[in-house]
Amino acid sequence: MPYSKIVNSYDGAARLKGCTVTALHSEYSFASLLLDSGEVINFAVEEVSVGKWFEVFPICLYRVHEDCAFDWRVLEVPFVVVSIELLWREEWQESSPDSGLFMGSGPHSVQHAARLGVAPESHGDVVKVLAGIRLAARDGRHLVVSSSGNSPFKIDLAMDASEIEQLMQSLSSGPV
Repeated sequence: MPYSKIVNSYDGAARLKGCTVTALHSEYSFASLLLDSGEVINFAVEEVSVGKWFEVFPICLYRVHEDCAFDWRVLEVPFVVVSIELLWREEWQESSPDSGLFMGSGPHSVQHAARLGVAPESHGDVVKVLAGIRLAARDGRHLVVSSSGNSPFKIDLAMDASEIEQLMQSLSSGPV
């Protein structure tokens, strides 16, 4: 499918390969990884307007004030990153009749987010969004950091296999 736009706000995935994550921190709007070197990698989402009343929220690196204290969740077994996959989704809007539940005078639309290739073929304004990354560890574990497909500015962080499976239902992976 030809996309009307491709939104990619993150280009730092390759530098995580070979790093060791020792602790995690997550809040509604950002997630952080503590590396064994003491470096902290922070992720958030960035609002990008791609059309009138059409915003997407790709993952991006985020700066946190140096004095910011985190409630770290220390990993029992450090997570040595051996591979990284970029996680993509496509987003589009569809017109919606006024059911009386919307705010404002319209026209009204509903925004959709799904795996690549799900948008209707006839729809001409589909945006491909870099929504997250999936890190794989030497021991087979995975860690996913992604922007939420249904809550603006929310970031998801998951290591549990069932949580990752849930997140991956609306994401498509690709190599770095």
